[in-house]
Amino acid sequence: MDRSNFTMNATVTIYRDNEIFIGQNQYRLLRQILIDGSINAAAKNLKMSYQHAWHLMDKVNRLSPIPVVIRQKGGKDGGGCSVSPYGMKIIQTYALREIEIIKFLEQTNSELESCFF
Repeated sequence: MDRSNFTMNATVTIYRDNEIFIGQNQYRLLRQILIDGSINAAAKNLKMSYQHAWHLMDKVNRLSPIPVVIRQKGGKDGGGCSVSPYGMKIIQTYALREIEIIKFLEQTNSELESCFF
C-alpha cells in the first residue's frame, strides 16, 4: 500500500469584477514597496521585471476605488512611490486572511491522513 502523505494547499486571491485585485504577487510587491519606496527597487529585490511590477500595480490602482500606490514623478532625485493608507489596509487584510487559511490548512492536513489512509 502507498503511504505517501496527502496535503491540501491554497492561496489567497481577492477579485474585483472577476479580475485579480490582490494575489500573492501583488501582496509581495506592495510589502516590498513599503520597504524600498519605489516599484523599480521592489521589482529588483523580488527578481521581477520592472514592466511586470508596474503592470501589477497599475492594475491594482485601476481596480481600486481609492489609490493603493501613490507614484511621485521623477526629478532631480528620481521618482518613487508609497503605499496609501488604503493600501496599508489591503496589506493587513490580506495578511490576516492568509494566516487564517494557513491555520485551517494545518488542521485539515493533519486530518487528511486519517481520511485517506
